[in-house]
Amino acid sequence: MRYTCPSLCLLLLFTMNLSSTAVAAPPEGDSPVRVLDVEKRRVVVASETLADAGPSCDVLILGGGTGGVAAAQAAAARGVSVILVEPTRSLGGQFTSQLVPAPDENRYIEPYQGASTTNYRNLRRRVRTHYRNLPDIKAGLEESVGQCWVSRVSGTPDVWEKAINEALNPLITIATGDGRPIKRIYRRHQLARMGFLANGRVNYVDIVDLDSGKVTRIGAQFVLDATEDGSALEMAGCPTVLGQEAKSEFNEPRAPQEARPDWVQSFTYCFLVRWQTKGEKKMIEKPAEYDYFRQVGEYTLNYEYIDRGTVPYQMLKKAPGAGGSFWTYRRLVASSSFKNRPVSPEGDIALINWRGNDFHEQPYIGPGMSVDEQAFALNRARDFAKGFLYFLQNEAPRDEGGIGYPEIQPLNGTDVAGVDEEGFALHPYIRESRRLKAKFTLNENHLLAPPTDKDAKWGEAFPDSVGCALYAVDIHPAKGEPPLLVPALPYHIPLGSFLTSSGPVNVLPAAKNIGATRLALASARMHPTEWLIGETAGALAAFCLRRNIADPSAVRADSHLLTLFQWDLRSGDYPLYWSDILP
Repeated sequence: MRYTCPSLCLLLLFTMNLSSTAVAAPPEGDSPVRVLDVEKRRVVVASETLADAGPSCDVLILGGGTGGVAAAQAAAARGVSVILVEPTRSLGGQFTSQLVPAPDENRYIEPYQGASTTNYRNLRRRVRTHYRNLPDIKAGLEESVGQCWVSRVSGTPDVWEKAINEALNPLITIATGDGRPIKRIYRRHQLARMGFLANGRVNYVDIVDLDSGKVTRIGAQFVLDATEDGSALEMAGCPTVLGQEAKSEFNEPRAPQEARPDWVQSFTYCFLVRWQTKGEKKMIEKPAEYDYFRQVGEYTLNYEYIDRGTVPYQMLKKAPGAGGSFWTYRRLVASSSFKNRPVSPEGDIALINWRGNDFHEQPYIGPGMSVDEQAFALNRARDFAKGFLYFLQNEAPRDEGGIGYPEIQPLNGTDVAGVDEEGFALHPYIRESRRLKAKFTLNENHLLAPPTDKDAKWGEAFPDSVGCALYAVDIHPAKGEPPLLVPALPYHIPLGSFLTSSGPVNVLPAAKNIGATRLALASARMHPTEWLIGETAGALAAFCLRRNIADPSAVRADSHLLTLFQWDLRSGDYPLYWSDILP
């Protein structure tokens, strides 16, 4: 819903002094708003009345996922006030509520001044320190306590969230004159609507308490969209795109001839399990649609590779052509990492994020999709994931012959904090968001060697680069779409991809929603790059606020401002070019 505040005095207050936040009066005649409660997979009807007192801030961040927490940390560290809004009870997104706490990274993440920000490396360091301080950890195994083969660091989601809270709490907890803390983090709240000034800037945002329905209005000077689906960009009136572009748009080598807006990457309800051979076992209930889900063909330990065909993974053994065993793929905690514990796999905790719980029968977002349809899709996707767990317990082929692994036991919130009562993610792992139509669009060609230099070590080095990224182009297909996993060169993220081509200039992307094609963001959606995007957006908003810059596009257009902003980023050991990293 879009409201315009024509108040001249509020407009003058904003344009004359960017350090003051103007908040519009409540609009009259509002009808109740219905919003999605993603954690409980339901629709919530908002109250028709506003809370008595509405807070305000310099930077409002909608979404407390990977990009959102990075944006909050960056903005608050630069001295501006921040409010962070998250629809689940957990901060951290991919690391926590989406249950991917064995991050997808690249080999240049580890070194000092490698391909990540200092804050990202510090987050990983806090997780490792937690395990290092456990009395029975074996020396060196705190580096990756799960000993998984997909990532260099791992840990359970509660440990990642503890590390995130340690970083955020000192920065965004602000006390009033009488010593009471001001609420700066709103968990279990969902975006409902926005209000606008006469000049088109977003003036306030209404959020809904998903447990009570109460509406809180927050005034802000900058709004950062760190949602998992780009919904804040769309609500603000910034132009967005969803789905696959045609080859003719950017001449990307792997784009299809015709645009496919219906191709939105599959999403996944990840879940945690423990290996348990003794004692009472919980067997998952067979979902109602299991027989249909089974015939789709995704309930298998096989994996399809473009370069090596079908690899039949084994549960505990490394099959020919496999990266390792299925069990150790994203194992989060290995018993063998500790002294006086059973030899793995007994007692191991593993994350299941496989083709068997990738849901592509219907999308989570799309044009005209209602919140009721979204809730239905979420419930169906979770049942699909439960079906894979049922398959693993009852029908998966055993390495030694026979079928079913009843040893694979679901965890719940009493075993490991951060998951629901059956061990499933609070929020599905969302791989594709609405993407901003920006002043500059990152595309697949920027992830490849330029035609003039086939031996290039990295892609185009933009003058306005704000950071470095590297991961394969990894498409988890929509229904009827072929999968895609191809390598990319190290590449750069340009500032122009953060700047909207039209609409309110005080709204910035801060997650998997920058100006990029679907193929480019199939690489840039990974943990360190989403963090980089969030941190850059938070730093950019703070940079503009401290200098009374109303339109962030001025930072890119003015060479002096651009140099100052890039220096601001570099001051935190924040490499902007691969030439800073690679010889």
